[in-house]
Amino acid sequence: MAQNKDQELNKDNAPDDLEEDFAALFEASTQADHETITHEGRIDGKIVSIGDEWVFVDIGGKSEGAISKEELRDSEKRLDLKVGDPITAYVVAQRDGDVLLSVKMTHAASEDAVRGAFQSGVPVEGLVIEERKGGYSVTVFGRNAFCPYSQVDIVSGGLPENYIGKKFFFKITDFSDRGRNIVLSRREVLEQERRQKINQLKQTLAEGDVVRGVVRKLAAFGAFVDIGGPEGLIPISELAWSRVESVSDFMSVGDEISVKITGLDWDKNRISLSLKQVQDNPWDSITSRFHDGLETVGVVTRLTNFGAFVELEPGIEGLVHISNFGRGRRINHPREVVSPGESIKIRIISVNRDEKRLSLEQIPDIQALGSQEPDVEIVEGMVTTGEVQAIKDYGLFVNLTGGKTGLLRNAEIGDFSPRELRKKYPVGSSITVKVISVEPEIRRIGLSLKALEHSDELNQAKEYLTAGRSRKSFGTLGELLKSKLGEKE
Repeated sequence: MAQNKDQELNKDNAPDDLEEDFAALFEASTQADHETITHEGRIDGKIVSIGDEWVFVDIGGKSEGAISKEELRDSEKRLDLKVGDPITAYVVAQRDGDVLLSVKMTHAASEDAVRGAFQSGVPVEGLVIEERKGGYSVTVFGRNAFCPYSQVDIVSGGLPENYIGKKFFFKITDFSDRGRNIVLSRREVLEQERRQKINQLKQTLAEGDVVRGVVRKLAAFGAFVDIGGPEGLIPISELAWSRVESVSDFMSVGDEISVKITGLDWDKNRISLSLKQVQDNPWDSITSRFHDGLETVGVVTRLTNFGAFVELEPGIEGLVHISNFGRGRRINHPREVVSPGESIKIRIISVNRDEKRLSLEQIPDIQALGSQEPDVEIVEGMVTTGEVQAIKDYGLFVNLTGGKTGLLRNAEIGDFSPRELRKKYPVGSSITVKVISVEPEIRRIGLSLKALEHSDELNQAKEYLTAGRSRKSFGTLGELLKSKLGEKE
């Protein structure tokens, strides 16, 4: 029975019926493919072959899509694509079963496809001709179009010379009156490209990366920098190691710079950048340039009740405490002695690299007067007289002739307590010392009282012996001493 039933069913299915069913199925399939192809005008496909003029793409339907090779070449006319590569394109026209695709519509595409570009949203190439009321006149495939000011760029307020006479890609936002009314937007193209770049950067960008960027906008609190799609902010505190008064002192809009990513928050679209962290930190090598006792010149940057901050070089500031101004004269505020922007001569008391601190003192005015004296060469071994300039726990600073300063350390003075030292050698008192070391490359002069006393003893003995030999010979030194004793008796 089953066999007879099958035969009856086969008998009922005549060839004409089969052909009719097949045609219906084919039409339905084609219709489904057409709906898939035209959905939102944008498709993802894969390159299946590359011809002399066209690149053919598998778009998942019964037909293949075709893109002009000219659209896909880079700025150097190279085609950096191969069979099997994925590609995203727009459907701009369908004729006789052929699907015309475009990535960005250029003159390589048909003029008839402009309406399709409007419907599918594919970018078209246009030439900005002139400025007009409310925006710019643009030609697209020989047709006149209009781009409003607000749609010509992401950043508003651009100068006309930045656009007139140049070609850009636009999206057609309005196509009416049979193509006699065409409105364009370049901003939509740029924003779409930015979103694509941001999605790519989300996969690769990380805190600590150093990237190149272009300065887009300056503000009182920092600078906005385009790092290849997204924009990040360099706070004013991250512009330089030195103090920054104005952002414009360090950069201008359009500058290309390297920055370090210090913070990433994709959810809030916040990217924090640093310019100074791609530069050497001057504090890392400070001990190679500055040391205790070094005299140099600095610029007063700001005043406080407790002292003045002085910049020695960009990024390196130290503090002159209020007690370290003048020659021991008591002052109520640093403004009595110095002003912001003034250059003053200072001496380094201490350097703390780890805490990034410099303790300084101002060299008294007498030092400036001394610098007007004839320059006297200070050499090791010479004996000279100077004036006590400052008293520290580790010794005395002595103002020498020719405007130079030497350090008389406690070890070269003698056994004195700090109190006794201040009493015996007060600031401004005269003192005779011997030079025991001269290091001109770091402007350091070492002084000694002990060495001077030792020299005095030797000189006295030498003079005594010389005087003895000038008299009648007494023979030995012992006889000389006996003679001296006899004279006393």
